[in-house]
Amino acid sequence: MRKLSYIIAILIIVSCSGKEERPKGVIPPEKMAIILSDIYLAEHKASNIAVRQDSSRIILRHYELKIFEDHDTNDSIYKESFKYYLEHPEQLETIYDIVIDTVSLRNQVNEANNLRKDSNKK
Repeated sequence: MRKLSYIIAILIIVSCSGKEERPKGVIPPEKMAIILSDIYLAEHKASNIAVRQDSSRIILRHYELKIFEDHDTNDSIYKESFKYYLEHPEQLETIYDIVIDTVSLRNQVNEANNLRKDSNKK
């Protein structure tokens, strides 16, 4: 009976250890994807401003801080979360799939709005 209890305990431990849960404090994948999308767009905006490269980095940093504020997070939580996802590439791939879809959709919406503005000017 005692051996059976040990075997059951070992099986429970082994079965539970196979499922690694996201640590507390790591940004959930969906939110991480939105933050990354916003950062990508901020990088695009900062690089298109006609200023020197060191100035554009300062501008980008301000954009990033605003993005973190908007998403109720901060730089250190973002970095730790990114580090976690780098160690879990299958989750990071899913996040980047969402980022690609989000940025693509935003671009399509912007293009449609620009076309509408152009047609209204005529």
